[in-house]
Amino acid sequence: MEMVEQLVARTDPAYQRWLDAATDDVVTAAGVVVYRRESLPERNTTYGVGEWLAGYLMIGQEGDRGFFLKCDGGGPVFSADLGGLGEADLELVAPAFEVWRSSGFALPPDPVPDMPLTADIYVDGMPLDGVALLMRARKLLGADWRVGDLRTMLAAQPFLAARSAHPYALRRKLESVPELRHHLFYSTDAGLRAVWATENREIR
Repeated sequence: MEMVEQLVARTDPAYQRWLDAATDDVVTAAGVVVYRRESLPERNTTYGVGEWLAGYLMIGQEGDRGFFLKCDGGGPVFSADLGGLGEADLELVAPAFEVWRSSGFALPPDPVPDMPLTADIYVDGMPLDGVALLMRARKLLGADWRVGDLRTMLAAQPFLAARSAHPYALRRKLESVPELRHHLFYSTDAGLRAVWATENREIR
């Protein structure tokens, strides 16, 4: 695996100048962390970037999303889910590092969702003994369900889990919680539809 310093030497000159001046990681209000030079080796090693994205340097992170530069002397800033790294998974963030820096390291806008901006969220299809699974849904949704009520709730599926939530934001969260993808639904005039993008069925 190519050493991080060798990769840095091949990056965009504007990025190298920024890196030379950075005395600490930059953390934006949106939760983006852009790493100083000293943070790069540990971050790139932790996520195995050299193995999955040879020739790229991970320069920042926002939750489960990493930000990358291709080490070819210039070019765009990309992002990708850290759970599935590969060149085919890269999405454009900015045409160059300097453009991204000038924007305050802004996140790219989310694509227009193919679902309502707000809707009631329901839980359905969990096994009756799925208390641990329902606890994970409780945490994901930020709900305050009493633990003693969970078995009763499982027996009453489908049940209303959250009012006026944001289905598209919830779908993004499900990228890192695959065990819940088949159990969260949003309400429509035609019935309940699955939040996860690959599912789209009405409730019986």
